[in-house]
Formats: sequence, C-alpha cells, structure tokens
Amino acid sequence: MIYYRKTLFGSGPKLTAVQDYRSYGIDQSHGLPALQIELGTVLPNHFYVGMFNSNVTSGAGFPGGSLETDLFVGWFHEVNDYHINAGVYGTIYPGSNVQNYVSSPIYPSITSGMVHNGDVFVAVRKGPITIQENLTFTNFSSYKSPTGATTAGSSYTNITGAFPMSTWTWANGGWSLMAHTGYQFFNHYSAGSYFDWQLGISKQIDRTWSVNLSYIQTNARGNCNVAATSAQPYCYAKYQNANGTGTGSNINAGGPTAVLSITATNF
Repeated sequence: MIYYRKTLFGSGPKLTAVQDYRSYGIDQSHGLPALQIELGTVLPNHFYVGMFNSNVTSGAGFPGGSLETDLFVGWFHEVNDYHINAGVYGTIYPGSNVQNYVSSPIYPSITSGMVHNGDVFVAVRKGPITIQENLTFTNFSSYKSPTGATTAGSSYTNITGAFPMSTWTWANGGWSLMAHTGYQFFNHYSAGSYFDWQLGISKQIDRTWSVNLSYIQTNARGNCNVAATSAQPYCYAKYQNANGTGTGSNINAGGPTAVLSITATNF
C-alpha cells in the first residue's frame, strides 16, 4: 500500500516493509515500522477481488486494535486510452472494541464495537495521471461528529502522477518519479478535513523487488501543544483504550516525514 489508499488493482501476492505506515497522509503506526501483505486475483469479465493487511497502533483511532484488514472487489476496463477502475472497499480493525467512548464538544466520538469503514470508489487513468474518488457510505472509520451527526458522505480525492524515467540508466535503470495530492473531506466535522501531498522516487531492482522513498506532508490539524483547548484531531497518542483514553507519547500524525519502503511482488 502506498501511503494513501490503494489504486485498487493487482494480482499475485505483494509483501511490503515500510518504515512508517501512512494512509491518506496520516500516520497509522506512530512512526514505527509496519509489515504489509496484499493478495489479489483477477476474475473473468474484468472483475477482481483482494485483501490487504497491516499492523497499526491503537492510538490512530482503533481502540484495542493492532491490525488493519482491507477487503475489496472491483471492475476494471479500458476505453480508448482511459483505464477505468471502480469497486467497493471495506476496512475492519480486528481486536478493536469501542465501549463507553468519552465524548467531547470539540472531538468526534467512535461508535461502539469494532472500528470499520466502507467506501465505493472510481478511478480513471490516462497516461501517467490517475484521478480517484472514494466516497464513504458508513460512518467514516466509525466516527460520529461532536454533535452526534453521521460522518457518512465523507470522501477522499486523489490525484497521482507516476512518471517512468527511461533516460535514467544509472544503476541499470528502472527509476520512476511519483507526485500526489489528495483532499480528505470529513463530513459534519470540518476540523477533520485536510490536504496531503507526496513526492517520491522508486527503483525497480528486478522482477520481484522494488524500493521507494517518499516525502509526505499534510495540513491536518495535529498540534499536540494546543490539543486540550482547540480541535486537533490528528494529535494521536500511541495507544487508545476502549473508552478513548490515550496513553503513551503524543505525535502530530499528519506532520512531515520521509518514508522508505521495500516491496516484493509475485514472489
């Protein structure tokens, strides 16, 4: 998984070791390494199914949970030079179990039970540019607004360019540049909306192995110095128990960082 949500198509296994897991630009592993595996298969008539797993830390909004599991089904097709990809994407956090979550007038609450999220998505790629839109049909990651309003209808817009650098022949070539920007709209909770952006370089070492180095930044509100008096929903504690009480060190989960990842595909 790249740090924002996947452009959801692939077949065969993919194993990634990442120095810090970012999703939509937001830290999911409290600055710690994550091991991720993605499995997928292509079905007849341009359909596909797959799943993705990664370790996370509970303080990223998953009380009691340490695992993310994503399940997806989609359809892809090419019309002229446009590559179309659409489907449904579900995320659950096994082990998370929210109970009696402490509410706040400036922070969202989490509904009881296992934290989950459901999206529909459509992506269109032409040449090196992909535009993708995800629309959440559940409460966004089980959150409700501080007033108790639903967060269904949240969305994420992703624009990504991937540019093979064929003239870079040093170290046997295989270099690519990537640029991305995205916008997370948090329905009924404006303090949770933000932009993120990324610049990256990758090296395809051989048929199996690749390495990626990216710079990631957001304007998400995560200033822990003022989190007690103003809405800073992306100030994350390392751990979070069932009622939302945080323990361990705090971080700005949307702060700037460089992320190194190593991926093995079709091994």
